[in-house]
Amino acid sequence: MRHFKKPFLLLLILILIVGLSRNFFLQIDLTYDKRNSLSKSTLTQIKELKDPLRIDVFLSGDLPSTYLHFRNEIDALLSHLKYHNNNILINYNDPFKLGEPGDVVKEMQKYGMQPEIVFENINGNRKESFIYPWLMINYGNRSELVQLLQKQLGDTENEKIIRSVKQLEYQIMDGIHKVRLKEKKSIAVLSSHKTSENIKITDLLQNLKPYYNLAAFNLKNSELSSKESLKNLNRFDLLIISNAKKPFSQNEKYILDQYGLAGGKLLWMLNGMAINRDSLFNQSGMTYGFPQELNLNDYFFHKGVRLQKTLVQDLYCAPIVLASNNENQTQYLPYPWVYYPISEPESTMIGKEIGPVLSKFASSIDTISNTLSKTLLLKSSDFTKTPMVPTLIKLEQATEKIKPDNFNETSKAFGYQIQGRQNSLFYNRIKPFEIEEHLNVGETNIILFSDGNLAENQIEKGNPLTLGYDKWTNNFYANRRFLMNSIHFLIGNEERLTLREKFWKFALLDSEKLEKNATFLKWLILLVSIAIGIVLSLINKAVRSKHLLS
Repeated sequence: MRHFKKPFLLLLILILIVGLSRNFFLQIDLTYDKRNSLSKSTLTQIKELKDPLRIDVFLSGDLPSTYLHFRNEIDALLSHLKYHNNNILINYNDPFKLGEPGDVVKEMQKYGMQPEIVFENINGNRKESFIYPWLMINYGNRSELVQLLQKQLGDTENEKIIRSVKQLEYQIMDGIHKVRLKEKKSIAVLSSHKTSENIKITDLLQNLKPYYNLAAFNLKNSELSSKESLKNLNRFDLLIISNAKKPFSQNEKYILDQYGLAGGKLLWMLNGMAINRDSLFNQSGMTYGFPQELNLNDYFFHKGVRLQKTLVQDLYCAPIVLASNNENQTQYLPYPWVYYPISEPESTMIGKEIGPVLSKFASSIDTISNTLSKTLLLKSSDFTKTPMVPTLIKLEQATEKIKPDNFNETSKAFGYQIQGRQNSLFYNRIKPFEIEEHLNVGETNIILFSDGNLAENQIEKGNPLTLGYDKWTNNFYANRRFLMNSIHFLIGNEERLTLREKFWKFALLDSEKLEKNATFLKWLILLVSIAIGIVLSLINKAVRSKHLLS
């Protein structure tokens, strides 16, 4: 009987531990980067939930092998959240249990969920799978879709999943923040000065709506006096100016000056050169780039920057798709287009690990020494050149062979954040109009990008496409995420970005070495397993012999 006491006690202890584990949660995160620990802001936000919050996960069912780890990470994070608040309810839904695959895809598209198509090689056969790396967060009468897969141009499948795992906590908590948000700050979008058409900035504005109240603002409204315009503008926390093409008057600059000193933030996206795109893409296939005069030289000089009247050509660029006639068949071929620089944002809180940003006909920005701090946000590669002004632009240049030796200029700045305390632009100058509370000194906080097209999405059959998506090449760029981060940071919502700062370090296996040494590794694993089994059996035999002798 005594031979059964120890196994029985061990079994009893095991059952007791399993039972207690259902009621108690204990986790010790021994990882170097603390990847399995929730951030302080996440814990605070989760513990504030007083009403039920339901999370529907659609990454379910028969998943490709590459996505099983991703699903496990999602499960672990959601279980962790649920432990800290029982008001969180988690449901797993396999979309393809609802009907035929074709009908399911159409139905999911109605809700805004596009499938991810994954290809696998299984025993020499190619298998195509449709998966939905999405979840929906429901709180009260509000719902928010969350896309879990974060893609960048040129990603491999592993890189895509690693990036998505890194951003998992941010994406889920960002969705929870949206459905719980009660009070929103206000953003004005400049509609005068021939700024971007509404349909061209629709995608950015739609993605800002869950966070902020949005309104158009006409700085040239003839029905309002300049004083009234300033008063109205002061109601907003941020003013977005996208691709203005008309000059700013002294009155308008004074309004912007006083608005900024009173705490208003400004996001400028301007072109240093005026390009007639209709002429470029018509039958002639050519146009001239002329300096664009917006009467803002003194305004930006006062901020310590200068928007150059040049066009930057970059060796590291995006392609442009041109039609090529080949007898009776027309082919659409991509060619590198040096006027479309691809830039990797600087590793600041705004641009860290978000992917490449696409610029079109960008100019450079120079800095001037003054008391304001200037943080570089975006720049070109180290292989650039700037042609003479005015610049003749021909589409046929895209088909010509690029000579790398000609791109011998260093990187050019495309974006700066400028902040600090400074005097008014109209300090000791005659004011364009009088106001009761003129500010001579105040805090400045603006961002300037030297590409007026940065926030403009493409259009397909009258409908706006995702900002950063190029329908001609099917490439995705990080313009939307970059601008969203810039706006969050400017307006004071830095907590939206802190989770992106979480440091992760992944140890990846070298796939080339694995493939090269596959046979050796298989035999090694087999022999080591057999050796471990023999050693354990010898130990077990020795222990049993000792008991029998005793």
